[in-house]
Order: sequence, then structure tokens, then C-alpha cells
Amino acid sequence: MLFAGAAFAQTPDKDAEYRDFEGPNGKIIQAALLDKSADSVTLLLKDGKRSVVPIDKLSPADQVWVNSWSKEKAVFIEKCRGLTVTQLLELRGYEAFNFKLHGNSILIDGKINGVAGTFIIDTGADGSVVYTDFAAKAKCDVGPFNHTVRGVGDKEAPAAEGKMQDVAFGEAKFKDIDITVYDPKFNVPEGTPAPVENGLFGADFMSQLDAVISYPERKIFLHPDNVLEANKQKEFTSFRLFRTKDNVTYRGKILSKTPTVITLTLQDTKTLQVPIARLVDDDAKYAVEWSEAASFFLEYCQSLTIEEVLALRKYKSFEYEREGNHIYVDGTMNDNPVRYLVDTGADTSCFNYDSAKAFGCEFGPFEALTVVGIGGTAKATETLVKKITLGDVILTNRKEDSVNLNKFRNDPDLKYIGLFGADFLRELDAVITYKEKKIFLLQRNNPNAPAPLKGK
Repeated sequence: MLFAGAAFAQTPDKDAEYRDFEGPNGKIIQAALLDKSADSVTLLLKDGKRSVVPIDKLSPADQVWVNSWSKEKAVFIEKCRGLTVTQLLELRGYEAFNFKLHGNSILIDGKINGVAGTFIIDTGADGSVVYTDFAAKAKCDVGPFNHTVRGVGDKEAPAAEGKMQDVAFGEAKFKDIDITVYDPKFNVPEGTPAPVENGLFGADFMSQLDAVISYPERKIFLHPDNVLEANKQKEFTSFRLFRTKDNVTYRGKILSKTPTVITLTLQDTKTLQVPIARLVDDDAKYAVEWSEAASFFLEYCQSLTIEEVLALRKYKSFEYEREGNHIYVDGTMNDNPVRYLVDTGADTSCFNYDSAKAFGCEFGPFEALTVVGIGGTAKATETLVKKITLGDVILTNRKEDSVNLNKFRNDPDLKYIGLFGADFLRELDAVITYKEKKIFLLQRNNPNAPAPLKGK
């Protein structure tokens, strides 16, 4: 036998997560880790036998893996991995919002001073912005236009400070907030379509709400309790918001259900029966899909971080760096180490022209294209990047635009070489978490090389 240790038989577990373990004699055996102590592990072998093995008898690589293993992870793999990201976050007290994609930009609904609007979620924005027409509609107090905002356009756009009495996204509400106001029609060509959104919200809001942005499920998750109260007890996060069609909200967790009724345990430990048909569509769907796996998660897996849960789903993760309200990640361009600005508000990725040139990209005719953004229009050059990497993710032969991202700074040491935009984030099923400062990417394929550059 591979390992020396006590062994006895039990029925093999079809759901157990088996892996290869290497013993001191170099032999390999498949087993599932059932439990561990400070100096030993309990393994379930393929023949149904359990074996207690001293940790120091395992290979160095297996010892590292065992040290990172937890009972919570094992329960999650065996009982809870069928839960979606949405279900897992809602079980933690997050409120889910379906977002719409306009091009590749994320749009969610909210309210300012009680007036409904649609807003872009923009991780690349220095701060949040409300457009002038909507600020007037929402009766915001707008000061003089003696400030400026910058974007991809050639000019700095005039801006003002606006006072917002109420800003609301679902249950998350802010009071007496200052937000920049500017006119998106500034310096754009006549005939340019009006924006579909009424403004954009950046990391200044998202970080306060421990936001999680999930492209695969087209949802953004916000934790309203970060605003409602500064300090919540840990057990509070096991309760979820349930909303009814008659605008009543309950915070609780499902204790049991029938095909037509759920029984909730509320925060005050009371129980309440609610007809599923009375719930709003998203919550009714959650109730219908609720399973024992959700209960297992609440009971055994609450200590798992979002990073651990997504890693168990084979996502690749890496930390990002926050400077001010910007998210930066390290990667490569054509095998040169570089830094990108992660920008969910950028419909497509783009690069700083001088940086792309220095790192060996190929170009179409110089400044033959025109792009439109904050500050109006800017000249752009079609650019072919042979290789981009972020962590273990590799993108090859990508065609994007390059512009002068340094025009307002004149900084020889620009902090980033380009925008890692929503086109790449959407393709890679990105999940961005503000609390853990992590980006998770899942690469499924790498499309064929694009058409040749124009003029080549």
C-alpha cells in the first residue's frame, strides 16, 4: 500500500474530489481529503477505504496543498458547487442588479433625488459624473462650470459641482452627495447620437458598496449594509433581501419550501411564510431554485472568501492595485512587462500610441480613425498587438485603437500603457471584486487572428 496508516472501508463517495497524492516511495494514488489535524490527514481511497496519514509522509507539493485545504472548501466542492455566483453572493447579503450591455458598456438603473435614470459603471473614471440634462431633471443644485473633466477627447470639458440629496441603487442609498456635472455634447460632432445613459458611477461609489461585477451573469452586486450601518455582525450576512410585488422587503433566509410557499427565518429569529407568487420575479426565481446546497453553504461555507469560491470554479485570479479611484493590473504586451488601467466604461480597449510603438505593435495609417468620448473627438490609429497577458490569460493577435493618452499630463512615465476595456473583460467572463481587490478571468478560447490592418 502507498501510505502507512490506519485504514478501514466505507462506501466510495461519487461526489468526493479525488486528486493524485505522492508518497515517500514516489508511488501515486488517487484519494480525496476528508479531514486533517495538525499532523495528519484522513484520505478516502478509490476502493472505499479511509487512511490516516502523517502529513510529513506526503510529498512537499502535497503538503503545500494540504495546508491550503479547509473543510469548508471540501463541503463546497461536494455540496455547493452547483450554486451560481449570483446565489453565492446573495447568500452573503449582496443585492443583485441585472445590468444591460450597450456595446460592451455596463448600464444599471438607479435614482437621483427620486428620479429614475440609467448609469454606466465605469472603473476607469476618476469620479462619478451626472450629465447636465439629467441633473436639471432631478432638480440637483449645480454650481458654476469652473471645473474640468478629461477623457479620450482632445479637450478638457467644462464641469460643475452638483449637490445630490439622494442617490439610490436598490436598497443602497446615499445622502447629500457631491457629484461632478458635465455636458456630454461638449465638442462632439453634430449629428452624434445622444448617449443612452444619464451619467456614470466609478470606484468612489463601488468601493463603498464592496461591489462585485460579474460579466458572465450580467449582474452587479452591491452590499447595501455598508451604507446603512458601518458595522454589521458576521451572522447578518447569511440573510438575503426578499422583495414582494407590493413593495415590502424582508431580510431572511429560507428555512424550507413547498412548491408554492417559502418559510423564512428572519433576523429577529421569527419565521414567516411567504407565497412565492407574491415575490418579485428575481426573488421568486431564487426561491424556486433554492436547494439544500444553499443551506449547506450557509451552515458550513460562510468563511470562504469570494476568491476561494471562484478559484474552486477554476477562475484565475490576481490582485489589482488601487491608486485613487483607478484599478491597475500588471501584465505584458508582446512579452514586455507593462501596466494596464482596467476600464469597464471603455467600450473597447485602447492603448497609448507611444507605448504601443515602443513595445513592438504594428499600425495602420497614422491617426486615420476618429474616436469620441469625454472632451469630444480624438484621432486614433489602428493597432495590432501580437500578445497580451494578464496572469495565466493569454490573448493573441488583437486589433484595437491607439491614441495619445498622455496629452493632458505630458508625463514621460505614464503609469499605464492602455485601457484593458470591456471588450476583453466580457470575453474573459471577468469578475471584479472591490472588497478583495481581485480580478478573476476565465479563458475559454482565443479567436483567430483578425483581418489585416487597413493600408497593409
